[in-house]
Amino acid sequence: MKNIYKYIYIIASIPLLLLGSCDALLDQDKTDFGKGPNFVGFQNTGSSVSILVTGAEVNIAVPVDVVGPSVSKLSQNIEVTFEVIDSLTTAVEGVNYRLESNAITLTPNDWGDLYTAELPITIITEGIEVPLEGDAPVIGLSVTGISSEDGVMINQKSVVTEVSLAYSCPFDINDYAGTYLATTDEFGIYISDPVPFEVEVGPGDNQITLVNVAAHPEAYDVVVDIDPENGNLSIERQPVLNSNNIGYTYGELRWDGTGTSIPSPGHCVGVLDIAPNFTVDAGSFGPFRIVFEKQ
Repeated sequence: MKNIYKYIYIIASIPLLLLGSCDALLDQDKTDFGKGPNFVGFQNTGSSVSILVTGAEVNIAVPVDVVGPSVSKLSQNIEVTFEVIDSLTTAVEGVNYRLESNAITLTPNDWGDLYTAELPITIITEGIEVPLEGDAPVIGLSVTGISSEDGVMINQKSVVTEVSLAYSCPFDINDYAGTYLATTDEFGIYISDPVPFEVEVGPGDNQITLVNVAAHPEAYDVVVDIDPENGNLSIERQPVLNSNNIGYTYGELRWDGTGTSIPSPGHCVGVLDIAPNFTVDAGSFGPFRIVFEKQ
């Protein structure tokens, strides 16, 4: 019985210790709030931009911003300079792109709590043959300097970004047809290993059919709508497999959701990247990502 009381005493003491630690953290937060440096960097350290090849030039923008505890206290515009990193860049200046300027000016928003701007880049499509046979060209960029203002410095975590130029063909629904295989399957739709399946054009305009995509005995087909403007995918709720085959007891499982289609080496459309919701009569499992690549 003494041991029981001893355990109770120890357990009861833990919340008091935690409360003391929390108080210390709160005091520290109160002390540090609004202090410390602000950081300039790219919003994303990597991105892929879909570029429709028509022979015309395409303008893209790479966002840059300032983050930190005292951005609202800054009062001046901030000039940021950049350079192309040769070791990371496979795109050719004058063939794939033009950097219109190596400097931009960050200005505050109306509330004064956000500094942001975009680095403009012109993408050249004239003379580009699609589908590309190799990997998409990449532009590597680095922040090299900022105008002097107290409390602002370069963010070493986002000082570099890589922009991948995903050149795409003019829309042709027939480019979607072919044999595909799942390379990412977060839910686990297959009874064993992923099985190749066919994508057919139709039944309607700007629609494709994933033929028995999950390779289940019930042989469910899934119809996908395609936006010809951007290659985005949408799936109306429809059955895709029987969950009893993969260890659940919920019966018919349905998909609905969105995704995108992108080129791959040698293919105008080579990847179908979707994140459908998985739903049964009892409720939803939520969205899971699945990537299908053309073989």
